[in-house]
Amino acid sequence: MTTALLGPRHALVRQARELARERKAREETGLAHMEGVRLVEEALAAGVEVCYLLYSPDLADKPRGAALLRAAADRGVPAYAVSPEALERAADTRTPQGVVGVFRPRAWTLADLGPGLVLVLDGLQDPGNLGTAIRTLEAMGGGGAVVAGGVDPYNPKVVRGAMGSLFRLPVVKLPVGEALAGLRAAGRRLYLAEAGGERAPWSVELGRGAAVVVGSEAAGPSPEARRLVPDVLSIPMVGPVESLNAGVAASLLAYEALRQQAGGAVPPGLSR
Repeated sequence: MTTALLGPRHALVRQARELARERKAREETGLAHMEGVRLVEEALAAGVEVCYLLYSPDLADKPRGAALLRAAADRGVPAYAVSPEALERAADTRTPQGVVGVFRPRAWTLADLGPGLVLVLDGLQDPGNLGTAIRTLEAMGGGGAVVAGGVDPYNPKVVRGAMGSLFRLPVVKLPVGEALAGLRAAGRRLYLAEAGGERAPWSVELGRGAAVVVGSEAAGPSPEARRLVPDVLSIPMVGPVESLNAGVAASLLAYEALRQQAGGAVPPGLSR
């Protein structure tokens, strides 16, 4: 007997579509959207609460897809075969990747942050930059991130850009003032990344116990962050470039923290 496929009007399909497109839906339900075999694999491996999967029947004919469905079943995750029209409706990408998942993000707090570098991502607007910063921070052994305003960290484009790091790295959502007060109370050294500062990142200890504010692409750190964190770091540049985008700046800071942890020397010719 062939199992009926869910159609585009089914309630779960509609919910997945809303979560992919509406921040309000994510905030009201506490749920988020992910897409693609790789991300669902990462979520299951990280122990994230996956509420359900919507998948193309073709997925079960591929070894990796069949293994994914078995892993979901082993964890008690409901999985529903859907029609091509339903999958297209539920997906966030133009070309659906075979499976869409709905999950419940972990509710991280400042107490969950590790001892490594913490990035306070202050008002970032570009999902790609936020995803890049989170992914690189995990790769470099950072302690976690604080998202203070700006794009939703569970925007599907951020989830894809982070490539699974959102399922493992503590990512705390707090207003910037509350976040900085909490980090300072926990003994973190606070710095602000902005052009024109007198100190380079390698002139301070970033490897452990530090937090750096990285501001938005257009305006830089918020006025509140500038008021609360007077200690400014700048990434030296030798080419005629005005600034780096937020994702690149965050990644360079994360790498510098890792370099310090490894006992690396100051780059030659850049002793500032």
